[in-house]
Amino acid sequence: MMAVRFGMYKAHYWTWVNSEHSFHVQGIDYCPGQNVVNVTTHVQVNHTNQPLLFHLGRDPGEKYTIRPHNSEYQRVMAEIQKIVNDHKTHLKPGQPQLNYCDRAVMNWAPPGCEKLNKCLPIPPSHPKLCLWDH
Repeated sequence: MMAVRFGMYKAHYWTWVNSEHSFHVQGIDYCPGQNVVNVTTHVQVNHTNQPLLFHLGRDPGEKYTIRPHNSEYQRVMAEIQKIVNDHKTHLKPGQPQLNYCDRAVMNWAPPGCEKLNKCLPIPPSHPKLCLWDH
């Protein structure tokens, strides 16, 4: 569980944008122009002991955390913790759906490419378990 929404609030339990390799070597930047300390990270950061809390109405860009000593933080996090506990109590684990790779679905063939004769051939479908770095 990465984050929880509650009304206008959002609590981040883990933060991670993408890996150092994807960012520095491949040049993939999912948050261009954004640099929020402890939020736009390239290593997974665990905030489960003290989640980062934002008010999305006052801060839609999630740049300014509500400080943990603030009474608003304590009040809202108490409510969010109830939601998290309920979720964990009633969660029925399923099979992972996002850890399969299949080159057949990752080819470049946007609408209209056939008119330009620029579509890449679609490789045969061979889904397999894989590890994504993002």
